[in-house]
Amino acid sequence: MGPLAVLSDLHANLSALEAVKADLARRGVDQVLVLGDLVGYLTRPNQVARAVAEAGWACLAGNYDLAVLAGSDEGVDNFLRQGIGHEPRAVFSWTERRVRQGTRSFLSKLPHKIEMDTQAGRLLAVHGSPKAVRQYVYPAHPEDELAAWLQEAGAAILCMGHTHIPFVRRVGGGLVVNPGSVGKAKDGDPRASYALIELSPQPSAEIVRLEWDIEAEARLLNEAGLGATAPRLAQGR
Repeated sequence: MGPLAVLSDLHANLSALEAVKADLARRGVDQVLVLGDLVGYLTRPNQVARAVAEAGWACLAGNYDLAVLAGSDEGVDNFLRQGIGHEPRAVFSWTERRVRQGTRSFLSKLPHKIEMDTQAGRLLAVHGSPKAVRQYVYPAHPEDELAAWLQEAGAAILCMGHTHIPFVRRVGGGLVVNPGSVGKAKDGDPRASYALIELSPQPSAEIVRLEWDIEAEARLLNEAGLGATAPRLAQGR
């Protein structure tokens, strides 16, 4: 069995997704798992969702996907970061207006978690944490809670996204992986990020970083009237 590619937080960035797809093809990787947040922040939510659907990748729903499905104040209050400001609220409103019915239908069918039996043991995939879709789990998260989540799930591997900050940690006999963000890095490195997991009896993982066409996506943000967010793409913020 070959490696499993884990992607998360694509956020309507078709240029970055295309760079990742090309890298997967070059490596011959055909097992792909997506941890959600196909839409939001950038300007091509429908194209990104369609690309994931057409690829037939296993995919779950992220908090931004759920926010768009719920819509308006309910979506913001229940699924986005609490106390978001005017600018991210404007981006959400733009996304909500432009997500097509076909995209909504696809997002509405996505599960909130995915469990897989692998050669390494049970793999649990969620967007935020096993407890909440919008919980942020950073690289220095307490090890005892990570271990408890692995034990509760009977899992050897736990995959989480949402923070846009990649990490790989060994916790006891298990592996915890955050692949970072394909579409909008927040760790100071603007490159797209995803994880490759070797599903052997002693699993291992590496983080892959890739260049993508930042100028093209920044131009689209400017054309959409969302240019205030464009400089952060090159900053990885």
